[in-house]
Amino acid sequence: MRSLKIVVGGYAVGFPMGGQVWMLMHYLKGLALLGHDVIFLEDTAEWALPFNPDTGSPSEDSAHGRRIVGEAFDRIGFTGRWAYNSIFENRLYGMERQDLERFCSQADLFLNISGVIPLRDAYLKAKVRAVIDTDPVFTQHKIAADPWTRDYFLQHDLVFTYGCNIPSGATGLPLSGIEYIPTAMPVVLDMWPVLDTPGAGFSTIGTWDAKDRDIVIGGRTLSWRKSEKYERIINLPGLLPGVTLDLTMSGMRPQDARRFASHGWTVKDALALSKDIWTYRDYIQNSTGEFSVAKEQNIQLKSGWFSDRSATYLACGRPVIVEDTGFGSYLPIGCGLVPFEGPDNARTAIETVLADYPKHRRAARRIAEQHFDSSLVLTGILKHCGF
Repeated sequence: MRSLKIVVGGYAVGFPMGGQVWMLMHYLKGLALLGHDVIFLEDTAEWALPFNPDTGSPSEDSAHGRRIVGEAFDRIGFTGRWAYNSIFENRLYGMERQDLERFCSQADLFLNISGVIPLRDAYLKAKVRAVIDTDPVFTQHKIAADPWTRDYFLQHDLVFTYGCNIPSGATGLPLSGIEYIPTAMPVVLDMWPVLDTPGAGFSTIGTWDAKDRDIVIGGRTLSWRKSEKYERIINLPGLLPGVTLDLTMSGMRPQDARRFASHGWTVKDALALSKDIWTYRDYIQNSTGEFSVAKEQNIQLKSGWFSDRSATYLACGRPVIVEDTGFGSYLPIGCGLVPFEGPDNARTAIETVLADYPKHRRAARRIAEQHFDSSLVLTGILKHCGF
């Protein structure tokens, strides 16, 4: 394949947290390793005040996010190859505007991760425009209900989704005339080496609750909230003596944190941990594996969604035990990746992994190599785009 000029659009300065920044770095570094000329583009529009984890709130000042992203991108070879357009500060940071617009006008591909940034004319001059839906079910529901969102997605030539079962129509979600293409999260495997350590316990990193993201489909309310799911397994640590179960969440109320701790969970603050993206990686690398619930939306509809975070656990050779969203339709399950359904099966899944932990570790890394390696995933995306 010839070297392509690629603009990767996304949201990093505005939310400079471990999971978000790593997701975008995998696309950037992965495409660069394939020999392509890549830049990163972010634009606040009028709705995305940058979040500062030190203060716990958004503001117009993007200095914190720009420092985090600048330092991270320097380490992966993207010095001077990113642009952040701040409506609130009335300034373009990173690249010079004429260099950005020249690159966009010459680009072969505009790859829009998560569909967050505004689609300004200056950004859309690439030969091919593609968007990746990273929050399936919620995205399809919003597109069906909101003409503006549908028009946004239709301004792209191709629409990819992490909800790999959605394109078949098996989930029953409205497709709104969009031909979705299933894809996986790319992981640059060398950036997540396997450590020869037993791990400090099962962990995960996430958001405890979220407002205004529940949806109603077929008369059923489907929750986006993990808090409800953990309430059903609050007694799990007591059923697994000697097993460490971390609950690393942002947004937990102090009373909830104390209550879960009293049941044996090791409660940690995801915000404090994730504001340093390297600490975030170290935490995953040094875990025994991942244990996590999933959002009810993806469980009930079996969207096939699989988390970018879970993909990095696999890359580290750390087994993943997560609620079943239907990902077994395209990923090997049972060894290294163990789905479970309902509270009663959570304990059994953990005991299964611990019964032959070395085997599950090897299988986890193998799944990452065969299904999430950035060279495979990104080459597939580019082929769909006609390159």
